[in-house]
Amino acid sequence: MIKKTLFLSIATLSLFACNNDDNDNNQKIEASIVGKWQPSKYMAYSGKDGSIIASESSDANVCDKKGFIDIAANGKIHEISYYGNAESECKLDTDTTTDYTYDASSKTIQVKYDGSTEVSTIKKLTATELEVIQELTDVNGDGIKDEITAIYKRL
Repeated sequence: MIKKTLFLSIATLSLFACNNDDNDNNQKIEASIVGKWQPSKYMAYSGKDGSIIASESSDANVCDKKGFIDIAANGKIHEISYYGNAESECKLDTDTTTDYTYDASSKTIQVKYDGSTEVSTIKKLTATELEVIQELTDVNGDGIKDEITAIYKRL
């Protein structure tokens, strides 16, 4: 009798204590910025209407795609980048590890470089894609600052 009562109590408790699925339906799960990211595209968006400025947008080149940024959970970011020289060879441009902080609520990442801090806004973050606003400048000559971004694919 005691075993039967104990079993029923445990079974009843497990039905109610572990069912949290109903509360999770309305919660949006934020993708993690932590991971290894490879340059994929560079985009320019009109400051006037948000449309893509095709003449200022392009896929990452072969040398860009050799590079990556590796964002670790411990607050370190490792960046390797390459540039193409006159002989069409990819040469190492940057190989650095530094500190960063990421604020998911404001979607900003702060990276420390040689005593200064660079703050960038994350335009888009999914499980497979990271889009970072690199600068605001007028590239199409309409007098309104346009958004220049780099898009990275998760490796």
